Amino acid sequence: MTYSNAFESAINHAMLYEVGSDWNVNADGVADGTNAKNCGYTMDPNDPGGETKFGISKNENTNVDVTNLTWDQAQAIYYQSYWLAASCDKMPGRIAALVFDGAVNNGVGESGKFLQRAIGVTADGDVGPATIAAIANFDPIAVCGAICDQRAAYYNNIVANKPNQAEYLDGWMRRVNEMRTFTTDPNSNF
Repeated sequence: MTYSNAFESAINHAMLYEVGSDWNVNADGVADGTNAKNCGYTMDPNDPGGETKFGISKNENTNVDVTNLTWDQAQAIYYQSYWLAASCDKMPGRIAALVFDGAVNNGVGESGKFLQRAIGVTADGDVGPATIAAIANFDPIAVCGAICDQRAAYYNNIVANKPNQAEYLDGWMRRVNEMRTFTTDPNSNF
């Protein structure tokens, strides 16, 4: 399948966090999912997602054979279950990239709430026509900054309520800060 440039940019950026610094879509064994390191394959007992590859967790995607997942299959999951489910295809590029990243990391509904709070509409997590229409009334860079502020608070709240999750806080905050830089840079091309 051919995807939009906005989706391609967003997913490749998200993979830097989902897979880590070893992410390289062109590395041997990435396309077929056999290179565990470059595909981000993990089985961390402290990770509530469980078995994970390309950032696709078994516990959130119970119908997926994560062990044998290919990059094409992972992209299709991200496109259907996160990009389209969060209505990113209807948003300006920089907001779409950030909402997509939030959907991947925090869930579609929670990411929708971050966006809705940023633009002052009812935060029900369902990004429908009213939310999409309201986006046009705001500066996209300011919206992205407000979403990042909410995500940072969200992660701090997780750790306050579940101290055993503190080991992930630095990574979560790095992700927020890097996404802030990526989406609020007026020179970024979306």
